[in-house]
Amino acid sequence: MLKRRGSFYRNSLVMIMLIACIPGIVMGFVIYWTVTNKIEGELQRLHHNKIIQQEKNVEAQFANLEMTFSHWAFEPNLGAKLKNLSFATDFEQVHELYRTLLIIEGSNPLIDKASLYFGSSRPVVMNKEGYDYQENPDVLEQYSALMKREKSIYWMDAAGLPGMPKSSDGTTLALINKLPGGPTEPYGLLIATLNKTRLEEQLKTLNPLGEGSTLLLSGDNQWKISSNGQRTELDMALENEYQSRGSKEDSFLFSYQKAVYSVSISQFTRLGTTWVFLSAVPLSSITSPVLLISKVILFVSLGGLLLALGLSWMGSRRIYSPLERLFRKLSGGHGRDGHRNEFEWIEMKWDSLTKEGEHLRNKLDLQLPVLREGFLMQLVQGYLFELTESNVQERLKQFGLDLDNKQISAMVVQMRGLNWEKGARFSQGDEELVAFAVGNIAKELGENMGVRCDVLNFHDLSLGLFLTLPKEWGPERSKAWLCDFGNEMLQIIQKILKLQAVIVMGNTTTQISHVPYLFEETRQLLNYWDLKDNNELIDVVQFHKSSSQLAFPYNFMLEKELIHAIRIGSEEEAVKLARQFIDELTSSGLKKLVIQQGMNQLLGSIQHNMLQSGINPIRMFEGANLFQELNQLNEPGEMLRWLETRVVGTYVQELTGRQDFQMKQIVENVMLFIQENYRTNLSLESCADHFGTSPYTLSRAIKQVTGINFIDYLTNLRIGQAKELLRTTTLKINEIADQVGYQHTYFNRIFKKAEGVSPSQYRDMVQKDK
Repeated sequence: MLKRRGSFYRNSLVMIMLIACIPGIVMGFVIYWTVTNKIEGELQRLHHNKIIQQEKNVEAQFANLEMTFSHWAFEPNLGAKLKNLSFATDFEQVHELYRTLLIIEGSNPLIDKASLYFGSSRPVVMNKEGYDYQENPDVLEQYSALMKREKSIYWMDAAGLPGMPKSSDGTTLALINKLPGGPTEPYGLLIATLNKTRLEEQLKTLNPLGEGSTLLLSGDNQWKISSNGQRTELDMALENEYQSRGSKEDSFLFSYQKAVYSVSISQFTRLGTTWVFLSAVPLSSITSPVLLISKVILFVSLGGLLLALGLSWMGSRRIYSPLERLFRKLSGGHGRDGHRNEFEWIEMKWDSLTKEGEHLRNKLDLQLPVLREGFLMQLVQGYLFELTESNVQERLKQFGLDLDNKQISAMVVQMRGLNWEKGARFSQGDEELVAFAVGNIAKELGENMGVRCDVLNFHDLSLGLFLTLPKEWGPERSKAWLCDFGNEMLQIIQKILKLQAVIVMGNTTTQISHVPYLFEETRQLLNYWDLKDNNELIDVVQFHKSSSQLAFPYNFMLEKELIHAIRIGSEEEAVKLARQFIDELTSSGLKKLVIQQGMNQLLGSIQHNMLQSGINPIRMFEGANLFQELNQLNEPGEMLRWLETRVVGTYVQELTGRQDFQMKQIVENVMLFIQENYRTNLSLESCADHFGTSPYTLSRAIKQVTGINFIDYLTNLRIGQAKELLRTTTLKINEIADQVGYQHTYFNRIFKKAEGVSPSQYRDMVQKDK
């Protein structure tokens, strides 16, 4: 439907949609991005602050553990007297040590196991489960290295303690304090190993959302502890990212495996060693509280957008409906002819209709005289009897002819004197030009004499003049004016066009229904002009002669001589006799009607002779009405030229063609007769006698049709049949000669003359080729 309505509807709809939807879309996106980003930023900030706070709590726990553990180093039970302690005899002191270790393990939940190392003459390692003398030099060397460290208390990876097996389930820390505490020479070590599970739980408190990972790193890379227990690929990628950034940021975003993590960094120093906490939490976990708000904002924006679309569609239809009605009214249900925009199409249509209106107006102005002449022609010829007087007058007013207070007079002008000879002013084909010139003369003359004159061209060198005279003119004044007009017309035509004319003045009437009879009566008087007069003005009122008083001389003997000349094919003689026939008709000053009747009688006799000769005049003249053609001619010279070219010439040519055809038929029959009887003794004379013609005529006809004479044609036929018998049969040569109508000796001579070899040689050659 959008495609059918065009681009303006689509453009207006899109424009209204944009106008209605852009504010909602912009507001929705602004609210979404502003609120979402602000909430996300705020949540990240709160998350980072919470992690920092948790890190401080963890740091405080480790500080408390360090302080508590350092106090134990100054416990009297762990004093210098332990240097000489005998585990075999000093039962009370050994028992007190066991109790002290139990108290140390229970003093802090992070401590998993507490142990003592005494570097006496016989080194021993003691824990709550018992004691063990150390004699392994490597283990003693490791304890010695621990006691030689500068710090009296320090942290280290528990996996690095002497005798500690390598664990595959992750790393934990160990806190070591030299005994006794202070700058004095140490004699032992107080070692506390942290509980791995509780240490991981402390690290997990730095990530309250329970996703991602938390790493505890030492500044000297001595330990790397993960809240996940084992170090995962995420932990290693996070550590590499931290190292690549140079430890200069307190938070950053980290992308790993299509997920974005918010990483918080916290650094603090414990016992002279830098500790680093890396807490990585997925951003989706941080921003999850804002998802609901974001969805609500999006749904509200989408609802506003749909509402705007619906309102835009309704508004666009209301705006487009007047244009659509106008477009349908102008187009009539048709297409836009390749135009996509309705306004462009309407503008184009408007311009087209304007130009078409101007064109039709100009065309109407040009065609109005033609339409008026056509309507008057129908009126004159009697085709408007069904219309009333008022209807005809109204139609004539539409064509610019007002008959109110007018009387109508008829006048007919017949031009004559056209010369078809070379060099004449007017020649054949100029009839319409002559009629146009005479019509202009009549119009201009009527206008100069104060009367309107409308010209009707009858296309036979005759014109009808529809004259509208004032109604107040009486019969005498009207007749006088018509006589002056007719005489002036005759003089102008003779002076300017060098032609003669016959003008018939008709009666005058005030009733339009009498116009056809008026013109018919006027035209009939053209048949009564005297062909001897050059110019003639005939008045209907004064003409009293009847057609019965006209003489009608007709030379029947001359008619017979003319028809005989045509039958013998003497066209020149026939033309001479036809000219003599017309001269006799016109010599006595007969009227046109008498001459036309005499020519019609001659034409009828010629056609009767055609039928007697076996020629169909309807076929020869292709169905033309010769009598109608003849009656349209006005001048005796025209009638003579028409009789010479149209009738006599065509008839003589047909007779000549029929004689050639008959001779060709005779030749074809002779050739068929020769083919059937070539075995007999044929001759030109016998064939001519058989077909009822002379040998000379038959020989000439055969030569014209076949290109060869009778003897050659017969010889070629007989030799051809002989060759066929020589190829296909075993007949003897003399038998073949008899078969083709030759004697044996003559056959050999004539065959060798035609083929260059004898009949027997020809047969041998044919058999060898096979």
